[in-house]
Amino acid sequence: MSPKAHFQMEVTEAQVLAAPLISSPLGLFDCCPTTDGAAAAVVCRRDVAKQIRPDAIRVKGLGLSVTSGEPYLKPGFGYTGFPATQRAARSAYEQAGIGVDDLDLAEVHDCFTITEILNYEDLGLCAPGEGWRYVAEGRASIGGGGVAVNPSGGLKSFGHPIGATGVRMIYEVCQQLWHKAGARQVKDAEIGLAHNLGGPGAVGCVTVLANG
Repeated sequence: MSPKAHFQMEVTEAQVLAAPLISSPLGLFDCCPTTDGAAAAVVCRRDVAKQIRPDAIRVKGLGLSVTSGEPYLKPGFGYTGFPATQRAARSAYEQAGIGVDDLDLAEVHDCFTITEILNYEDLGLCAPGEGWRYVAEGRASIGGGGVAVNPSGGLKSFGHPIGATGVRMIYEVCQQLWHKAGARQVKDAEIGLAHNLGGPGAVGCVTVLANG
């Protein structure tokens, strides 16, 4: 629903199931497209930000975790989560003084459909193994009763121009907190989260943003 997204079209379940396989079981619509793009943000002290615009968005927490590739090489590793995301999320929540239930929305790194589901679990939106249920029950949707995830359409709609992706997520959360997100607006959004994942899942960044 974002006018800035690469793809702005309805995709049916039948189209997804019939799409060419990229790497089984992931099909064409399970993977983000190759896209060019750019994004920018102005970051400064709170007092300076207020001078620039009174409704400047505040960074309440910023968690960054960098891990080695070692976990993925260990026998028995389940490949059902990203430790870097888990650590970054805990740090960001602690800094912000919030819990997951305080979030109104999240923009997460959904480079593939399975990655998005694992992100739900790593960010604490649901218990391990319950990410699929979070989607099936509609809790990830706008007005679905949970934390609305990727109301912008995420990477699978925007594409993934690497360096611009994380800042684009920040932009999207700011639009939501300013209540300027149009058809994709989450009602009364006050606190949002942006999550980015890099490398072989070894770098995780979680930013908590809020009004004021």
